[in-house]
Amino acid sequence: MTKVSVRSLFWASGKAAASVEEALEALRRLWKEDGSVRDLMTKAAKEGYVLVDTRDVPAPFVAAVRVALARLRERLKEETPSTLLVKGTGKAKEERKPMVWESPEGVRYAVEVYDLTPREEKHWGLRDKRVEDAAKWLERFLSGVEYEEGRSPLEEALEHEDNPHFRREDLIPEDLEARLRLLGWDGSLRTLQALVASLTAREKAFVEAVRSISALVDREKGQVVALKTPIGWEVRQSISREAMKAVMAVGLLQELVKNPSWKVPEVRRHLEAVAEVDTHLRGLLAELEAIGTLRKAKYHLDELGRGRAIAVYRDPATGEPVYRTPVIG
Repeated sequence: MTKVSVRSLFWASGKAAASVEEALEALRRLWKEDGSVRDLMTKAAKEGYVLVDTRDVPAPFVAAVRVALARLRERLKEETPSTLLVKGTGKAKEERKPMVWESPEGVRYAVEVYDLTPREEKHWGLRDKRVEDAAKWLERFLSGVEYEEGRSPLEEALEHEDNPHFRREDLIPEDLEARLRLLGWDGSLRTLQALVASLTAREKAFVEAVRSISALVDREKGQVVALKTPIGWEVRQSISREAMKAVMAVGLLQELVKNPSWKVPEVRRHLEAVAEVDTHLRGLLAELEAIGTLRKAKYHLDELGRGRAIAVYRDPATGEPVYRTPVIG
């Protein structure tokens, strides 16, 4: 796709046009006098184009550029023979080859003309004018499309959050909503943003709590299982297999949280082994689940906060937008 700077053409024309016809006349003079403009517009008409730098340019001039490029494309377009061929292979059998249409982006499409049933030799190689007209119309339509950044679903939902007639109930998945409710969320998007904003502080507090563990205590037996020393964890006495797993797990856990990108599932696996022996540390498991929920909520809000591309089609005659639609994909 060739980028055509409308502002550059406007300045080069040297005259403010009050109507589309005046702007077309200015473009004709520019075409005759400036070879670089002629080359640019020819390339744009052949390969497809995107209009850029349209702000602060009068709408009649923008429309005139589109009209000029559309007319130039029609003039430069070479007539190609139809690929629709019908060969009789018997009384009841017919073999058809579809027409091929190539979009401005270079994508080729096979067009089957199912409602045409030639019966005589004079119809062989017949061109389907309806398909050709539709292809031309589609090319003109696509050449006039521009793209702009639209508002995100989150912005729209926040704007109408206080209006029950526009409230979006499908923004937050049900499973995530249930987990957020356990953290005290009241269902408001603004409250959710504040809750997610506390994630960094909660992660920091969790890491500090894990790294501050200096002893493992079997609460049921009232025995100290192990103590942390400068050279590692020291087992105090003969302990069970579960307690030994907990001692190994707490060492791995404290090393794991030193990495800023630690993952909740990995930390959970080691923390569960530790809390199995020292039940006093089960509160850290609850905090870990809260962090996992808030991380998921943050990711979801970030996705909802992404602006959506909007395709805008403008009237070639006036330059006014007449159709808008979100770009999918």
